[in-house]
Amino acid sequence: LLFFIWRFDSIKVAVERKLWKELVGLACHYAFMLYWVPAGTFVGALFLSGFMTAIITTVTHQSEELFFDENPEFVEGQFRSTRDAVCSNPFSEWLWGGMQYQLEHHLFPTMPRYRYPALVPHVKKFAEENGLEFRITPEFELLKMNWKLYSDIAKLPAEPGAKASRPPAPKQDITSFFANISGLFTKKNKAASSN
Repeated sequence: LLFFIWRFDSIKVAVERKLWKELVGLACHYAFMLYWVPAGTFVGALFLSGFMTAIITTVTHQSEELFFDENPEFVEGQFRSTRDAVCSNPFSEWLWGGMQYQLEHHLFPTMPRYRYPALVPHVKKFAEENGLEFRITPEFELLKMNWKLYSDIAKLPAEPGAKASRPPAPKQDITSFFANISGLFTKKNKAASSN
């Protein structure tokens, strides 16, 4: 779902900022994709790419430190909360799409990702000079670490009386959801026909 949200956010930002060329490009992209690629394939590809993005993003963040009672300085916090991955082959390099340089991405988010490999030696040197750990792990080892973390968390007992991580969502059954949606269209049709 996150991948879908990012796609809609791109459109939303382009509309809000009146980036008309960007909107034309996005419209052409989606028109081309929907015309030439069967809808099921297009949606399936979005889900697959979203799944892969989620895995890659999760493994470079989730096995690291969380800050509950402290607020480290920005750079230190990035070194302590992210980890780079070492890709074992050109296909993995391509598949990770620059996300294997997670620390560099966090420190320099607007830098084009093709520049990250050249940045790594400088970031490593900075880490050595400032007593910071430069965390980097081979890709498959990183995936195993993340799977183990999920497994360990799943085996933990529930904490009685623990506060919910988010407020409960209002309940709405699927029938009323579709009734609300269809009501929007019928109201417009009734208003148009009464004029």
